[in-house]
Amino acid sequence: MKLAPIHRTLLYYLPLAVNVVLAIYLGWQLLAVEPSDRDSRVFMFSVTYGLGGIVLAVSGVTAFFHASAQIGGHRGYYALSLLNIIVPTVLVLSLLYMT
Repeated sequence: MKLAPIHRTLLYYLPLAVNVVLAIYLGWQLLAVEPSDRDSRVFMFSVTYGLGGIVLAVSGVTAFFHASAQIGGHRGYYALSLLNIIVPTVLVLSLLYMT
């Protein structure tokens, strides 16, 4: 079974885009903005955790179905969904470590 381009975009590339935006936002907040000028840490953590959780859920289900149901596509899509699982976890852990 081959995935339509819209499904491929929603399942693989949209989580990747969210990860890139989260990484840029966290990098900007933690490295370029003074601690006294940052948004509330609770707000930053909740937004990151919420978006990261959605990405984890979508990418985890996608990786599971890709591995078990043999969704049409090559290994690059499977690796991308696994990468989309790892990146939000590392971002949230780095946020906890740096704040």
